[in-house]
Amino acid sequence: MKLKLLILLLSIGLTSKAQEQLVPLKYNPYQGDVNANYNTLKKRASLPFVDDFSYNSDKPDPSLWVESQVYINNTMAVMPPTKGVATFDGLNANGRPYRPDNFGATGFGDSLTAQTIDLSAFSPADSLYISFYLQPQGLGFAPETDDSFFLFLRNANNDWVTYWNRQGTNFLSFEQILLPITDPQFFHDSFQFRFVNFTSLNLNDDVWNLDYVRLEAFRSESDSIDNDIAFSQPPTHFLKNYNSMPYRHFLTNAADELNAQQEVWINNLYNTPQTIVIEHEATEFFSSTPISSSSLGSLNITARTETNAANLAYNITYTPPSPNDAVTIRNTYYYTAPVVTDRKQNDTLIDDIIFDNYFAYDDGSAELAYFLNPALNQAARTAVKFTLNQADTVQGLSVYFAPQVPSAADKFFSIVLYDALNDNSVVGILHQEDLYKVQYPAGKNEFTTYAFDSPVALAAGDYYIGITQPANFGSDSIYYGIDANNDNNINVLSYSVNGLWFNSNVQGSIMMRPIVGNSFIPTKLNDITKVNTTTISPNPADQIVRINGVASIQSYEILSIDGKQLHAGVNANNIDVSHLPTGLYLVKVILNNDKIEMHKLWKQ
Repeated sequence: MKLKLLILLLSIGLTSKAQEQLVPLKYNPYQGDVNANYNTLKKRASLPFVDDFSYNSDKPDPSLWVESQVYINNTMAVMPPTKGVATFDGLNANGRPYRPDNFGATGFGDSLTAQTIDLSAFSPADSLYISFYLQPQGLGFAPETDDSFFLFLRNANNDWVTYWNRQGTNFLSFEQILLPITDPQFFHDSFQFRFVNFTSLNLNDDVWNLDYVRLEAFRSESDSIDNDIAFSQPPTHFLKNYNSMPYRHFLTNAADELNAQQEVWINNLYNTPQTIVIEHEATEFFSSTPISSSSLGSLNITARTETNAANLAYNITYTPPSPNDAVTIRNTYYYTAPVVTDRKQNDTLIDDIIFDNYFAYDDGSAELAYFLNPALNQAARTAVKFTLNQADTVQGLSVYFAPQVPSAADKFFSIVLYDALNDNSVVGILHQEDLYKVQYPAGKNEFTTYAFDSPVALAAGDYYIGITQPANFGSDSIYYGIDANNDNNINVLSYSVNGLWFNSNVQGSIMMRPIVGNSFIPTKLNDITKVNTTTISPNPADQIVRINGVASIQSYEILSIDGKQLHAGVNANNIDVSHLPTGLYLVKVILNNDKIEMHKLWKQ
């Protein structure tokens, strides 16, 4: 796992070929000035102040922190001291850029401000120190040399004083920073400290990861020891081939779908060796049905060292009420720390294995974005391989479209299902539906689901599904989310930008999920007639097609299903299509108000 992560870090910002691109996530109202005062504070913190961000929330603990711009997660960092970090970037609390309309804008981005702390009873003689761990880049993009990470302290005059800062750099492992607080101006009853990044404000660039913040009295310059044992990285995969899959397909071939073991990682932050016993329990989450329990045995961890423990695969015999029901196996790892003062929040690790109506290689969290650069007059195609262990019905596709600036909302694309990938774009296509539109759900890390008008029944076997972005009408820059923690693209993702198919060389997992089984309610239906003011008739046609609904149009284009322009005209509601071969085409109508409407046309 660590090796893959390090390889991924070397590949970020690079491409296997010019056609494949990895970029930061691009996609929030402007946050405000770093020196804004917080005059409505109702909470207070106290010493010792400790937070390692190991809670199950993407927002900071409001009992300790004022704002919520940073992203609390366990996916953006590489080998953190404890599970959970606070990630600083150019996106606000809603995951949107602070300055989406200003490319190249820089300034203060995310801030994390402690609640007020009464230090009036302390003095410089009490040896007050603040410590924290910091990592540039992680699994995002590295902060550049003109980017910075700051620590501000609030003095008795209500001014924010720059106390420490670090210049941007390429990837580094977590480093502990230990700073004394000795200036009398900070020993007052409304003391606060604040972390801020100076960053690009229009994309998720210049990433910093913060962990294990501790402010405490009676420390020393050699007191870099956080007396704690903690789970750190996410566990390795429970499943061998997917992150999620339908439960019935798992049961059909469980022996080949299970990894031999699942590894968990534990960090000993003590300055002395420690011994723990890790326990494991597995339950089916919805029914609370016990599945498995075991002990991983006694684990001796040397001082200031991270190590791993392995839990061997176990049999899952749970039977859901219905074969197509969702099943969640919750793996819980825990231990009893040898010292009662050890921080309890990071002594338990939960990993949910979701079996639902889709096949997923990703973990649901996007760290990067992916797009293709197609050749002139060529479609851009992606195709993800998946295996049906039993006969099933493919119902559609779930996609995480990585938000971008400018937005790709309402751009058209096709969903294509293949039984083989062939350089002849027609051979191997089992099913294709056109004129879907890019949609962005409101929430963070939410997928958009698209349903086929006609579900496709398939026998067991290998298949491919993906998106075709037609050439030459503005869809060549659609961004897809990439999960940087799981490396599957090289084995399962193929792409085409010049009519030929290639295996992907971009590490990570593209966030596309084929949906199988029962019908479902999609986020967006494949229905363009409700948004068009025009219609075309007759359809199918063999000679003349008329554009109905408006007195006149600005122009029109006849496009192949791949988006190649075959014919165009202006100020004409009647279009001669007699010269076109039999087949399916797109009619692009540009109205006098510049509105664009699309129609499918069958040529007889």
